[in-house]
Amino acid sequence: MGWFGGNSAPIKISAVTESPDPSKQPQQYLEDLPPKFEDNGVANQGQGQGQNSQNAGVWEAAMDQFKWSDFTVDRFVGMPCFREAMLTGFQAMGVLGVVTFLIHKNPSRSLNWSIGGFFLGNVVGWEQCRSIRRRSFETVEKARQRKEESNAKKLSLSQDVEDLLLKKFNEVQNHDSSAK
Repeated sequence: MGWFGGNSAPIKISAVTESPDPSKQPQQYLEDLPPKFEDNGVANQGQGQGQNSQNAGVWEAAMDQFKWSDFTVDRFVGMPCFREAMLTGFQAMGVLGVVTFLIHKNPSRSLNWSIGGFFLGNVVGWEQCRSIRRRSFETVEKARQRKEESNAKKLSLSQDVEDLLLKKFNEVQNHDSSAK
């Protein structure tokens, strides 16, 4: 069970590994590689003329992947940083809306500023929460690695002690059998 009551296991963070030595790989220049995309000038066509059939097919395929079940309250509430982001967004919405209304006495302007503050507050709250969670997971991972290292060190020390005791036992046994 995780921090927020979910039944899923906590996220595992893999250990950082070094990248391979770049001096061992042959250098490749962009001019030597084949192009990844066709240069058919779709991006250069007038965008005010509408979408062509190829772009419409891409949009339809993308929209078909969305389902109404993706937008349920339970799904959003289950996100780890959703609550913090929403609270920060509502606070920013209230502050910016009230302050703008008190200064300018214009309800439409204050409404615009409050909606902008809501979205800005959501983004700030989300990013802060994710940053804190990321650092927390990194700290836990470092502690786990340190614990594994100390356990491995203790195991090697205990094996050395056991080997030494076994060696002394064998010496005593050999000494007793040779004395008879």
